[in-house]
Parts: sequence; C-alpha cells; structure tokens
Amino acid sequence: MVKESPTQKRFLVCNLSEGEPGVFKDEYIIKRHLKELIAGIQLAAEVILAQKSYIFLNDKYKKYQKKIQAAAAGTHIEIFIDTGRYLCGEETTLLQVMEGKLRQPRPKPPFPTEFGLFGYPTLINNAETLYRAHLVAEGRYQPKRYYCLSGDFIHQRVVEADLGATVKEIISRPRILRRIKFVRVGGPSGYFLPATSLEERVFGTGAIQVYGKHRRILEALTDSVIFLKSESCGKCTPCREGTYRIAEKVNQLLTSRSLWDKKDAVEVISEIALAAKESSFCALGKSIGGPVLSAIRNFKEELLNG
Repeated sequence: MVKESPTQKRFLVCNLSEGEPGVFKDEYIIKRHLKELIAGIQLAAEVILAQKSYIFLNDKYKKYQKKIQAAAAGTHIEIFIDTGRYLCGEETTLLQVMEGKLRQPRPKPPFPTEFGLFGYPTLINNAETLYRAHLVAEGRYQPKRYYCLSGDFIHQRVVEADLGATVKEIISRPRILRRIKFVRVGGPSGYFLPATSLEERVFGTGAIQVYGKHRRILEALTDSVIFLKSESCGKCTPCREGTYRIAEKVNQLLTSRSLWDKKDAVEVISEIALAAKESSFCALGKSIGGPVLSAIRNFKEELLNG
C-alpha cells in the first residue's frame, strides 16, 4: 500500500519501543542480529522508495545507541529516542509522539499507510518482522519466531521456536513444567493459563511469565490491572474509567472478607472488562479483558476464596 501510494514522499519506522514488562526480544535482536535488522530496514525502505527510515528506540535501550548508529552508518536511518511506554506499540500513538503531539492514538482510517508520519504514507513494523524480512530475502527464512521466557525459578531468556508453538513446547524443561501453577501469556495485557492448559499455542507478543505453586492469581492479576491503568492515556471513557474501576474492584477482592462482596466484585469486573473490550478506542482498553476475564474463567474459586 505504501509502495503504490501516489504520494512521492514516504517514510519507514522500525518500532523498538518494547514498553511492556516481560517482553525483551527487541533487545535480543539488537545484541545478536543488529546487522540483519539494519539490512531488513534498508530492504523495506528500498521496496517502498522511502525517503528516510527511523528506528523508534525506547530510552531504556539508549545504551545501544552508538552501536546502532555504527551499524547504520552510510544509510538513511535516523534514531528517535523516547520513553516508549506501552501505548507506543499502537502505531498511530507512535506517530503522534514522533511528531511531538499528545501520546494518544489517532482515529483510523486514515491508516498510516495512507496518512502516516507528518501526513505522508508510512510503513511501520516491529524489529523482528524487519529482521525476518531480511532472512526471506537471503533465502534463510524458517517459520520460527522469538518467545520471551521469564518468571519464577526460570532464567530470563529468549527462545526461538516454531510459529504457533505451545507454552509447553517453548518452556520445554520438565523440571520447570512440574513446578508451574499458572502462566501469563502476552505480558500484562495477555491472559492467564493454569498448568493444565499449557498445550495452548502462543501468539501475540510471545511473552510467557511463569508462576510457581506458591503464587496467588490475585497478585498477578493486580500487576496486570495496575500496569494497564497506569498506561491508559485517558482519551476514551471505557478505558480511562474502566481500568480505574477494575483496579478498585480488584483491591476489594484483596481486602474484603465477605464472600458476597467478592462475588459482586467479580461480576462487576467482568461487566466492565467486557464493555471496555467492545467499546475502547484502541487496543489498550480492549486488552483489559485478556487478564481479567481469563483469571475469572480459570481461577474464579481462588479469587472468591483465596
């Protein structure tokens, strides 16, 4: 779409914002495959005839700035450094930040492929997509992707496995699998799975956080809700008010001793999460349903009695 645009001026943005806890594959690519990443960016820029390419770099990776600049020497690639944050995973918010505007999403359509950076057609992809595009061009591509593993009794690491691999296949180590109570797939905006459901395939960000048998689901759910509440830009009511009210009700689950109050809290949380999922302006508000509804679906008894 960008290539076929009648507008002559075009941009490319490689998104290295990675602002979600438990997701760190971009850093892995910078450390291990920077040369291939730069080649992928150049390849995509040549295809769409981009005048300039940008790497949107989370400032927690600022320590790699000189390394990236050296690898990109002689190219039309410029580094844009920002705090990143979770919302910059949404492409129009990323463009807003690059233009010095409010850190909020834009209405779509028009899409960035038509009206992107500074109003010009813009191609936006994450680092792994552009890295693997280079592998395709080199004839070395295999249907694999990176998954991020972290959590209890597990050394934080990036695993390369088949597309759509299961949680069990990605973790792979029996001594770890035996000790799992539940996992969170996809970071704070993802979903919770009990140890009995590890045959499910992993999509999205590819992040898997492991929780041992001593863990309470309510603690992990609280982490997810607080993160999403703090990252909400406040643009739309379902997300702004929804994350706030859900956080209130989750706190009620933490503090209340009344089973009836807890049942009421779970019911209200479900209703708000479903409303936010259906009516929020962007993916952040819609994603609140992931951790909330999966925790209720898979661990309702513990939420009420724990």
